[in-house]
Amino acid sequence: MSSKMYELFKKTLEKYLPGKGVTKRITPDQLELKRFEDLEHYKDVLYFCGKCGQCRYVFQEAYWSRVCPSGELKKFEAYYLGGKNLLLWGVLSGKLKWTENLAKILYHCTLCGNCTQQCQIPEIHHYALEWLFAARIESVKRGIAPMPEHRKFGEWTKKEHNPYMELHTDRQKWISSDIRRELPEKADIVYFVGCTSSYREIQVAKAMLDILTSLKLNFTILKDEWCCGSPLFWTGQIDIAKECAKHNIEEIEKSGATIVVTSCAGCYRMIKEIYRNKFGLEYSFEVLHAPEFLLSLVKDGTLPLENEISEKVTYHDPCHIGRHMGLYEPPRELLKNIPGIELIEMTRNRRNAWCCGAGAGVKSAFKDLALFAAHERLKEAQSTEAEILATSCPFCERNLRDAAKAYNVNIKVVDIIELIKYSM
Repeated sequence: MSSKMYELFKKTLEKYLPGKGVTKRITPDQLELKRFEDLEHYKDVLYFCGKCGQCRYVFQEAYWSRVCPSGELKKFEAYYLGGKNLLLWGVLSGKLKWTENLAKILYHCTLCGNCTQQCQIPEIHHYALEWLFAARIESVKRGIAPMPEHRKFGEWTKKEHNPYMELHTDRQKWISSDIRRELPEKADIVYFVGCTSSYREIQVAKAMLDILTSLKLNFTILKDEWCCGSPLFWTGQIDIAKECAKHNIEEIEKSGATIVVTSCAGCYRMIKEIYRNKFGLEYSFEVLHAPEFLLSLVKDGTLPLENEISEKVTYHDPCHIGRHMGLYEPPRELLKNIPGIELIEMTRNRRNAWCCGAGAGVKSAFKDLALFAAHERLKEAQSTEAEILATSCPFCERNLRDAAKAYNVNIKVVDIIELIKYSM
């Protein structure tokens, strides 16, 4: 193939589905399906899978690198998308039974969507993530899921509004009492902190708070913020997740805010997409992820970046804002605005990015998979010779740092917000 033909071909790969970071595949007679439907809705397309194995590799790019953490760890067909399609076809056609072992295989997956990006059958490319999630809902209905660890944090979230087994009264413990007292009831901007930044990666929350305070923006932090519902939703605990969603919308609307800024990729996707498109909840505010918001402040001159960071940096795309929401360029553009930074891409980036391994309940229920995936990503980051691995999700940051410690990998893992704070 000539270089000109390849460039034309590549452009066809880069047309994305609306609001998504997964490319569009179009054929004249392809089926149009709905999203967020019950498993039965997708029954007739499961047999479209040709078991070709393309769900295991990047299609036509990134040296055909591997893409599925679950399959690569287990090395067995059932853990790849092709195998899961066959298992689901089996139970829906009555040839297999719903069992706890089946549920365990279905949950041994971060729902990162990399397999769907690589499949070239349009119906699977566009919708496989829908039925993988719907299979979890069905498993919960049948009483064989979620995993015990998920049930535990689900019950705790009902009581204390976070999945970390922490007290709700300690949610804002990271904020000094002086600043807490000064936070207004009403403001133009709400910083939605999220559970991970509130209880575990508090340096991210502190950096964001320092930025907002230094710029004297009209912002607040909800005094009664609850979990966004993401860990509950993706483990099939829909009712608790919806309760969280209703509460958070009510609290944000009471603040009068027109903009909600998130620092967690899971919170961003949950509030921006799931609250409306799955739960049917309406709200009047705009939802921005921190890199989008901070980049807009850099561009209009509100946020000058003056302190140099003379380091080589590589960027990890969180799945929740990348493939799931199409937010690839703002984090990179923001990094490029920091003086001194040399941004180097990993081989698997943007739509082909390897998952950190933490999401969809994996970090709590399948710790070996979470560490395996994160270690693979760290090795890829090291191959760029970067000194810093930056991301824009505290949950990714946490899992990557846990793996760096477990495997003695010498690379600094940080959130972009922390770099921005340093560069101000």
